[in-house]
This record gives sequence, structure tokens and C-alpha cells, in this order.
Amino acid sequence: MSERAAARTEELVSVSVAARMLGVSASSLRAWAAAGIVPHRRTAGGHRRFELSELEEWLAARGGSAPGVVTPAPPAELLPTRIDTLPRLAGTIRRIEGAVLDAVEDELARSGARASVRASAARRRRLSAAIAALADAVESGDLASSFREAEWQGFRGGASGVPGETSIMEPLAFRRAVERAAAPDLEGSPESERRVLERALDRMVIRTVVGYSEGLRSRRRSLDAASRVDTGRGT
Repeated sequence: MSERAAARTEELVSVSVAARMLGVSASSLRAWAAAGIVPHRRTAGGHRRFELSELEEWLAARGGSAPGVVTPAPPAELLPTRIDTLPRLAGTIRRIEGAVLDAVEDELARSGARASVRASAARRRRLSAAIAALADAVESGDLASSFREAEWQGFRGGASGVPGETSIMEPLAFRRAVERAAAPDLEGSPESERRVLERALDRMVIRTVVGYSEGLRSRRRSLDAASRVDTGRGT
């Protein structure tokens, strides 16, 4: 192996080390990587690896500080669930609900996600619930409820067999739609408010994908159990 290749290999870290560096769980980081949100690569054996310099740049771009040495102690999360109450931002989120719902359909149409393009009343109800949860969370200063709502929606999608493309594209479209619709109202607002919204939306995407993965596993366990019962009856 050349010196250059050896140096590059030394810069790559595993999922568990990268998760400690970012302050998230390993399952969340895997889902984040699968959604294309955090830079990573695959080894010849198919394992995910993360380059330290890319992670540091990615973290710094979101307001985090990269540690000098990766240690087993988990640092603070990129976005704590407890924040200062932001009633003005909450009001903005509630005001733009209609614009967000329309913008999501536009974003999905642009994405070319065939299973997601057709508008549906069920999707609008889901997104309205997500908007309400986010506004309430920002107003109360406790973001945990909005993250739980996102994870629950993802779980329901996985458990009911919603295609993976839909479950990833919809929260990403929601994220972009909120940013688009909120941009005019947030002009001149403190940078801290815009950053909170950006990071909260990022985390909601991840929690939706994590919930979907859990729902899919639950669905598979249920189908496997049903298959075993049917097989037993047939013997």
C-alpha cells in the first residue's frame, strides 16, 4: 500500500466512532448516511466508513465544533432537545402551513419520486401534524415532541409497507418546503432562529427515516410470524 493510500485509510472511521463524534446514535447515523445527508463511503466489504476531514467540515457547517481527538465519551448533540422558547418562529411556522403543503407537492413532483407525486389527503394530514408539532415544540422550547412525531410517522409508514422511496423523499421534500415558505418571514430574523429551524428539520428527517426502518423491521417480524403459523397449519 502506498503512503498516500495508507494515510487515507487512517483517516476513515467506523460508524460507532463517527456517531460518537457527531453526538448521535449509530442507528441514526446509518439512516442519515442512507438518506445521503452525511458524507460517507463503502469499503470493499460493503461497510460504511467516514472520512474525518469530511465529517469535521460537515459538522462545522452546521455550527458544531470538531473535536481534536475522537474519544469514547459522547459529546453534546448537534441540536439539544431543550432550546430557548421562540414564539415568533412558532408563529411563522403556523402561518406558512398552507404554503408548505403546496410546496411539498411541488418538491415531490420535481424529485420524480413516482410513488409520491400524486397528492393525497392522508399526506396533507401527516404534514399538517408535523407542522403543528414543530410549531408547538419551538414555542415550548422542547423539541423532543416534534422528533417523536416524526419518528412515529416514519414507523407507521414502514409498518404499513409504504415504499422506501416515499418514506425518504417525503420528509426531505417537507424540509425543503418549510425552508422555502419560511424564507420571506425569516429575513432579518436572528441567525440563531434560522439555525434552530434548519437543524430541527434535519433531525426530523433523520428521525422519520429511523422510525421507518424500525417499522419495516416490525412488519417483517409480523410477516415471518404469520408465515410460520401458516406453515404449521399446513403440516
